[in-house]
Amino acid sequence: SPTYYCHGNTVLQTTHEDMTIPVDLCVYSPPGECLLPDNTIARIVGHIFAPPSSKVLMDVISIVPYPGDPKADSYEDNIPDDTSVAIWGVGAVINNAEYGADSKTCFFNLAVSDYVRDGTKS
Repeated sequence: SPTYYCHGNTVLQTTHEDMTIPVDLCVYSPPGECLLPDNTIARIVGHIFAPPSSKVLMDVISIVPYPGDPKADSYEDNIPDDTSVAIWGVGAVINNAEYGADSKTCFFNLAVSDYVRDGTKS
C-alpha cells in the first residue's frame, strides 16, 4: 500500500530569544490529513539531518501538540516556559576531546548517520 506524508515548515526555538532554526517536518499520516493548525506549539521526536547553512530536515516519529486554540491571544500563556532540546546521537568520536574554560565541559566531534528522507545522511 502507498505511504502518505505531508510536509510543514516550523522553527526550532533555542535558549537565545532571537535565534530560531528553520525546520522542514515530514509527518507520515493518512491522505488528506494536515499536520497541525498554524502557530501550534508541540513536542516533537524525530530523525533529523542538519546540513550547514540550510534548513533542518526532520522525519517525525511522534508529535504531541500543547492543548488549546493557537489562534487565541492567551494560547502561549498556558504553555510551560521550557526551552530544553534533547538530541541523541550514536556514532564514532572522530577527534580528541577538548575541555572548556571550566575544565568540566567536554567538546568533541561525533560522526553520526541516520535514515532521513529516503536515504542515509551523515
